[in-house]
Amino acid sequence: MNLKPGLNRFNSYHAEDFVMDEAFCQIVFQGKLSVKRLKEQFPFKQSEIELAVEMLNKLKDMEFRQTPEKKLEQWDLILRTKRRSFRVQFLRYAAAILLLAGSGGTAFYQFSQRSSIENFAASRKINYSDARLILGDGKQIDIDRKESKITYSADGAGINVNDTHEMKQSVKDDNYNELIVPFGKRSNLILSDGTRVWMNSGSRIIYPPFFGGKSREVYLEGEAYFEVTKDKTKPFFVRTNAFKLKVYGTKFDVQAYKEDNEYNTILIEGKVSLEVTQKGFMTKEHFLYPDQKAMLLADSEDFVIAEVANADNYTAWKEGYLIFKNESFQSILKRVSRYYNIDIELNQEMQVRRLSGKLDLKDDPERVLDGLALISNIRYEKNATKYIFMSK
Repeated sequence: MNLKPGLNRFNSYHAEDFVMDEAFCQIVFQGKLSVKRLKEQFPFKQSEIELAVEMLNKLKDMEFRQTPEKKLEQWDLILRTKRRSFRVQFLRYAAAILLLAGSGGTAFYQFSQRSSIENFAASRKINYSDARLILGDGKQIDIDRKESKITYSADGAGINVNDTHEMKQSVKDDNYNELIVPFGKRSNLILSDGTRVWMNSGSRIIYPPFFGGKSREVYLEGEAYFEVTKDKTKPFFVRTNAFKLKVYGTKFDVQAYKEDNEYNTILIEGKVSLEVTQKGFMTKEHFLYPDQKAMLLADSEDFVIAEVANADNYTAWKEGYLIFKNESFQSILKRVSRYYNIDIELNQEMQVRRLSGKLDLKDDPERVLDGLALISNIRYEKNATKYIFMSK
């Protein structure tokens, strides 16, 4: 991303000026890389930029529909807790931020609307090498099994892992638990409200150990199948880095791998709604009904919704099957690669084929690859590190 020449006004900015500038807020919203480039363009303003970014991060969770008295209370708390580490007067910035919020600062408002669970997810550096459960106090529980099961007690304090290991944790309102499921492994998670989540390979989910607020909210990266426990008093939300899903019914699958070019939601039973968030603002609410699929391409502005035959085929992975209909061979190989945590390469000279069929993923990977080679009439070779598919 090249910064616009019109940003030369930043040469004279202090931290409060950056915070008040909508273009700067949008740059911060775009991520760390954009901020890094901005600091490279204005190296003598790095300290002011860093301070302004920290100020905005502190405001992500502030709800601007609060009363002025409540806002000032929050600012006073920040002032007391951060006085030693900040070199400026926070109340001066508080007035500036409140003015911006009241004057319709669109970019900043969008930036600040990210939920606390999204902020938590963005702050985490994830290593997918091992399956593990991370508790709110930072304690990590390694999970060795290829197929694991984690169950929470109704109060969120008790955790049972694989029906053999029990533990307790302190439940606090601002704590999240995180389950990381690397490639080649899967997990079945039962949340404190009874909601069941099947986690596919290469996925992570963030959630509070106990849903104590007015809603139930989780954050997903990767793929998971949900069966949500009904509770009319507490709606259930699934957030990803690209969209937000609200649950009106119970059974659905969400595919939200960051490295893919598309995101999919397939509804099995009930009703859900979806809103795009990847542009920094919400689109209109789209409703999804059974046997429908909502697809969102990376960087697109809205969903494409279509009817699907046999929606259960999309969730067969949780039973150990891979069912595909008119799917590209490249896409099938990617799914198999994730499931077994093996490296598969498709020869670039080959034309990408589309196939229909069913694979039993309970077999060892080479038997599955043998089946793919047979139905596609191509062959594969194995070297020291990967499987390579090529023409016969």
